[in-house]
Amino acid sequence: MILAGDIGATNSRLAVFNDNLEVVEQHIYKSQEYKSFQDIVRKFLETHKYSIKTACFGIPGPVREGKCKLTNVPWEVVDATLLSEVVGSPVALLNDAEANAYGLETLRDDELVTLNVGSKIPGGNRSVVAVGTSLGEALLIDVEGRLHALGTEGGSADFGPFDELQWELIRYTQQKYKRVSYEIILGGQGLVQIYDFLRDTGSGVSPLWLEQEMQVGDKAAAINNAAQGGQCELCVQALELFVSILAAECGNAAVKYFSTGGIYLGGGMAPNILKYLQLPLFVENFVNKDKMREFLTAIPVYVILNQYTALQGAAWYAKRSISGH
Repeated sequence: MILAGDIGATNSRLAVFNDNLEVVEQHIYKSQEYKSFQDIVRKFLETHKYSIKTACFGIPGPVREGKCKLTNVPWEVVDATLLSEVVGSPVALLNDAEANAYGLETLRDDELVTLNVGSKIPGGNRSVVAVGTSLGEALLIDVEGRLHALGTEGGSADFGPFDELQWELIRYTQQKYKRVSYEIILGGQGLVQIYDFLRDTGSGVSPLWLEQEMQVGDKAAAINNAAQGGQCELCVQALELFVSILAAECGNAAVKYFSTGGIYLGGGMAPNILKYLQLPLFVENFVNKDKMREFLTAIPVYVILNQYTALQGAAWYAKRSISGH
């Protein structure tokens, strides 16, 4: 059996897969309730007693020599050596965006929604841009028939404003963050940051019912729901600006990583804003790179609907490690 995991700031998913990469057992744990990831793995294995051949976990942070100092998660370090002692078999750690990239190999066609048809080149580089608590980016390349995922910290790159409104956004955001990265604008509470900016700079009035809803629930979800339901024009503006910036960053990933095999939008947020991603607004901002416009028009762009892509990617990588292929 193969043990795989997808660690997040809120939830950590663990699953046992058989050799056909079918889920045998799965459980979700609240990350904040445990002192270490080893404790979660230990509890899972005590509850579900399987003989594990190998294990792989997707981790939100850069992995160096089998160790990962986490971002947005309460534990300081996840160590593959310590985990292998708990599991009783070899353990590999991947950046969570890397796991998402390997997970592309497990997806069915009906788990993808096309935003830009393009002209995919077989064997071309494929890039994942995952929008969730943070903004993760990774590259999947084919070298003589063998796939390699390259994790990046692309979400930490400096945000590049395109027009005067976006320049105003960066100046507003610098009141809270001296340095503004794409992760701040697009990850986690990025939609809330954009909404606050538009409200505070006079682009519209925030309705009382929405302010009350945001005080007791998920602010980003409240803004998204109000925008998609057409209940608040300020929310519509915020979501449109969010999508415009996300599209531009997908275009950045396409040109930086020469993504002729496609851009894949993953993470928990992308499916929730699918209606707006399917508007012409997205593709217009994706291809808007002057002399690279023709190149970008040919790049396929997809939204990943499967929320377990990173988990499946970790299992796929673990299976390859024991198959020798």
